[in-house]
Order: sequence, then C-alpha cells, then structure tokens
Amino acid sequence: MTARRFASALFVATGSVLAFSCGVSTSYDVVIAKRPDASTPSFVSPDAAEASTQDGSGVALCATNECPAGRTTCPNNPFPCAVDPSTDDDNCGSCGHHCPELEVTAHGDMLHAEAHCVKGGCQLVCKSGFADCNGFVEDGCEGDLAQDKENCGACGVVCPGSDVCFMGECACPVAGSCGACGNLCPRSTQPPFPREWHADYGCVGGQCNEPTCLPVWDDCNNDFPTDPGGDGCETNLDGDRNNCGQCGRVCAAGEICRRGVCECPCGAPCFQDRINTDVENCGGCGFRCPGVGDPRMANGVPVCDEGVCDFRCDAHWADCDGDDQNGCETNVARDPLHCGGCNVRCDGVDGQACVDGKCTMKECGAVQ
Repeated sequence: MTARRFASALFVATGSVLAFSCGVSTSYDVVIAKRPDASTPSFVSPDAAEASTQDGSGVALCATNECPAGRTTCPNNPFPCAVDPSTDDDNCGSCGHHCPELEVTAHGDMLHAEAHCVKGGCQLVCKSGFADCNGFVEDGCEGDLAQDKENCGACGVVCPGSDVCFMGECACPVAGSCGACGNLCPRSTQPPFPREWHADYGCVGGQCNEPTCLPVWDDCNNDFPTDPGGDGCETNLDGDRNNCGQCGRVCAAGEICRRGVCECPCGAPCFQDRINTDVENCGGCGFRCPGVGDPRMANGVPVCDEGVCDFRCDAHWADCDGDDQNGCETNVARDPLHCGGCNVRCDGVDGQACVDGKCTMKECGAVQ
C-alpha cells in the first residue's frame, strides 16, 4: 500500500502522541562501591499470586489468567495481556495491525511524519519542526517551520516583505543591515579609536556609525566614549572573573571565567558539590561512572549518589540477571516471572499475567 493511499484511508492529523508512564522503578550498584545503607527490595513471598487475597473493600480475590479490560494477548508480544490495542503501534486496534513506516509520498516527497496508534487507529504524527499546515494528509507534514516563510515557527505565520524564515523566526537576509532590512551603513569618516580601546564605529540602536565596543569587550568603568582620556572598552568579558559575560558579574570563590561563563576548575573547593553528583567526576576529578554513554546499558541511566556510582533503572525496568554490562534488561511491568520486582512470579494459575507490575486477579466467585 502506498503512503498516499494509507494516509488518505487512515489518518487524522494530530500534533502529539499519547504517552504513558508507570511507577515501578529499581536500581543497582555497579563496579565502584556500595553505600553502607544500600539495600535491595525484599518480598514476603517469592510468589506474587497467593491463592486468595482481599482488595481494599474486603472483596476476596483469586488469581486469574483472564486479561483485564483494555488488554489482550498477541502472538507478536512475549507476555500475556501485555497489549493495549488503543496505543500499541504493533497491534493497533487488533493483533498484528502494525502502523506503517512513513518516509515518502507516492510522488517521492518527504512526509516528515510518523504513524502512531491513537485510540485504536493509526494517525499521522508530525516530526519535530514540521506541521501539516495545508490540511492534506496525503503530503504529510509539509510545513517546514524552521525555514518556510509562509509558516515560520507555526502554521500561518508569514514573514513580511523580503524577510526569510531562519530557525523558525523571520529575519532579514541582508547581513549587516542597520535599522531596516537592506540598510547598509557607509564607512565611517571619523578618526579611528586607539587600538587599546577595543572600539570602533558601528550600528547602535538602528543608527549607523555610532561608537561601540568590539565583540567580547565592554566599558565597565563608564568612560567610553565621553572621556577622551579614558581607556575605552577596557574589559574582556570572556576572561575577567569580576565581569564574566557582562559588567558586574563576579564569579564565586574558586571559580574562573572562561568564554564568558563562570566555571569551577577540577580540584578547587567549589568543585566539592560536583563530585557528589556528577557522573563525569564522581567521587573525584575526572572519575567517570561506568555505563556513561554505553549503548549496551539499556533502560536506565548512570547516577552519582554522594560520590558513589550507581545505575538507576527507568520506571518498570530492573536488573534481574545480575549482569552489570546490559543495564536493566527486565520489564517488571509485564514479565510474569518478575512482576513488580525481580523473581516475583505470577504462578497462582496457569497463564496468569503481569499487568502494570501486578499479577492479574479477579473476584473469587467469578473464577471459572
């Protein structure tokens, strides 16, 4: 099926994707050290599905292998009851109905869009920086908001006159314009300033040939240009820790000014807070936590906690195989062998599923 036919048949344009987040998380220490107070989760029973329990209302519940409302089991997913057909891109509306990959139209034009499952149907979702401004789904998200002067930054925003759209904003295409687009200042006939003043004549407030400081220099003692005996633009904002980036901005004790930004060099007293939390300098200058930038460390991020490296799993993921080289490999929201935590099994009945980190249950009287 061509992208054009698919778009015509199925898409309703939209600007966002439904997103879901879950609340189960875990973490494990790696390689460097373990904090004295660190502990791992413990469970009363390694089996998460007892024969009978009660909910908050006192109703007796029993294990079940039936999927809860809104969930189903599909052959292309390894876990029972893991599919929500209203949002699953691989099983949208029904098992096996995969939202297609979108690249070009039948005429070869870029769609700049993705297909995602929204309310059980595949819908057009524009990629960042693009929008469907003409309302025709056949050509996808044709509006390039970064450079389309008819849709600059948003659909319908038209750049005036000779302005162009640059990075989502209307701008004059003539470099050096002063006061109005295309107005180029003539060369100044004024005598030049002394070289040590770091000053010249330029466009100031839309007026040509006004006295001005050269880039990264400024007049912090306020004698330019009125005092012929002054020192002009005497301050280098790139490297003056008392005027870092702008006049009067003083770097804190121990900090240096580098390229107009106050920075604390490694080893200085002000660096102490960073070695407690910075994964690039955890516990000491230049000590990088294992796993930083390693694509094998999935579903989590390295963290530095009080100077000790750790790896914190994303919500609903855990490290259940004990392998420090592959991150958090287990989905504890869906895996019936690790439901809500490692080695917590859903085995109260054959085929019992794990949904959102809990083993499926139902009222005992309704169990078949």
